[in-house]
Amino acid sequence: MMTFRSSFIGQYLYPIWLRFIDHRHPPSEGRQRIRHQRLYIFPTWYGLAYLITILTLLVGSLNYQLSLGFFFAFLMIGVAHAVMLRSYANLLGLEFSTNSSQAVFAGEDAYFPITLHNLKPQFRAGIEINTGNGEDAFVSQVPGLDHQIVSIAIPSWRRGRLKLPRLRIDSTQPLGLFRCWTYLNLQQETLIYPAPEKDAPPLPEHLHGQDGKEFNLIGNDDFYGLRPFQRGDARHDIAWKHSAHGENLLIRQYQSPLGKSLWLNWDEMHELQTEQRLSRLTAWIIAAEDEQRPYGLKLGHKEFAPALGSEHQSTCLQALALFGQSEPL
Repeated sequence: MMTFRSSFIGQYLYPIWLRFIDHRHPPSEGRQRIRHQRLYIFPTWYGLAYLITILTLLVGSLNYQLSLGFFFAFLMIGVAHAVMLRSYANLLGLEFSTNSSQAVFAGEDAYFPITLHNLKPQFRAGIEINTGNGEDAFVSQVPGLDHQIVSIAIPSWRRGRLKLPRLRIDSTQPLGLFRCWTYLNLQQETLIYPAPEKDAPPLPEHLHGQDGKEFNLIGNDDFYGLRPFQRGDARHDIAWKHSAHGENLLIRQYQSPLGKSLWLNWDEMHELQTEQRLSRLTAWIIAAEDEQRPYGLKLGHKEFAPALGSEHQSTCLQALALFGQSEPL
């Protein structure tokens, strides 16, 4: 089915409309408030049918001199006027803000939290948030002097930065006779990690121990040493023989070796293309974290020392996401 945008006239007029919207609604940081200069209103299809009904009633009343017809016609005009003002007031003065969103892998949906702030005592109802290329959100009601938070899902297709697109805020409440809308350009972006390679090969064992450094965690495998007794220690861990030679109780400590450090090297994968390398390194980072094996990353001129934990993982994945692009977020 051909839409206005895909028609011949639409292909000419739509870019002009986009330039007009960009000029009228420039990007802005922080809260954005809907003002009357940037608020638009137009009858819906139901509103046009309502208007045709009024015109038909007026014409019939003029032709047949029906006083009751004039009464109902002007009554309907008054109702339409009151509904139009209420539809306009439903969005006027509403404020919007957004917070940072969590990074995701390419191919997943990124969720941007949008907060609606109602600074007036009357409630707002039936507000729709449209992104144009993602999942629309619907807010049934925002109480007076309160706020409401919704999440907007934006699909991601490639690694790097993903910017929150321009939002269209509209409402047809009450009665659905008029559609009132505006546009918001909130400056917010998130990071998209490379998609991990499916069925990636095992971790590169031949790269172990290049720095010869061992990592250990407290565990239950091998005897590690003694330490002074602390409140809460189990009685079966007390080293009674060693404690008998001194004045203080001593506790046996054990450790579990994690193995030598693992280096993930960009230069070792000559047979793969750039995006394939990044996907494999992403899969290896996730696997190393799952196996609790310290890993380091060599990515061109950048080098990240072996470590473990969510912070180290985020740093490495961010480097992969922004590889070949501008400076990090």
